[in-house]
Amino acid sequence: MDEANEWLMASTDKPARRSAPAMEGLAAEIAGRVKELFYAYDNRESADNRSAQAHLGPSEIGTPCDRRIAMSLMQVPPVNPGGDGWAAFVGTCIHAGLADMFRWADHGTGRYATEMPLTLPSATVPKGTGDLLDRTMLLFADHKCMGNSSLSKLRLDGPSNTYRVQVHTYAYAAISDGEHVEHVAIVAWPREASSLKGLHVWTEPYDKSIALAALARADDIAARAHHLGRDGNPRRFDAFTTADDCRFCPFKTNTAKGCKGHTQ
Repeated sequence: MDEANEWLMASTDKPARRSAPAMEGLAAEIAGRVKELFYAYDNRESADNRSAQAHLGPSEIGTPCDRRIAMSLMQVPPVNPGGDGWAAFVGTCIHAGLADMFRWADHGTGRYATEMPLTLPSATVPKGTGDLLDRTMLLFADHKCMGNSSLSKLRLDGPSNTYRVQVHTYAYAAISDGEHVEHVAIVAWPREASSLKGLHVWTEPYDKSIALAALARADDIAARAHHLGRDGNPRRFDAFTTADDCRFCPFKTNTAKGCKGHTQ
């Protein structure tokens, strides 16, 4: 065998990759306790939110599913929350860090407003908290912490209607409070990456009509839902149209037949 073939065989004859051993003993106990603590904390936050007065935020009113909005307003318990809350927790922590970063960058100049409390002329959507107002660029931005697939979809197709409505509604509220906004943006931070190489920004001119239409729709759904009562009959939601927006919807019940808004 010549030297070239010997080198080729040596370079391709790699040992099989070993599987990591399962945790056991004290390590497994620590992992279990930490997970339980996180689940308890995350469920506590959910319980606090459910006990609050029924209303929507700007992040909810862009969904194409009328039934999802109605069920949220009627405080129907979710049956398909999905996941274990870790991704949402990571996103919350990143948002807090970004707010600190922009407050540091502002340095008392007033250019940036972060975690901005906003009020809206709607009993259904009375308030919200906007991520970032840039008074120099006349821009309202919303931070999104995205995995690789979501980032790819944003680059190719632009934002979902839910995200688009959300940021225009924030801008509308800020303008109503006396701010000047000409553009909106969604800043997508790469949650799964080890650098900011994949950071992506979508932007467009501010459009008041987008926010007004979304608020009017939410108020209309709320008025219709108010007459349904709380009798527990799942068919009381059949009058509300549904849409293909159920991947993370807490009310999804049947992927094969489509969501019927049932809670059983």
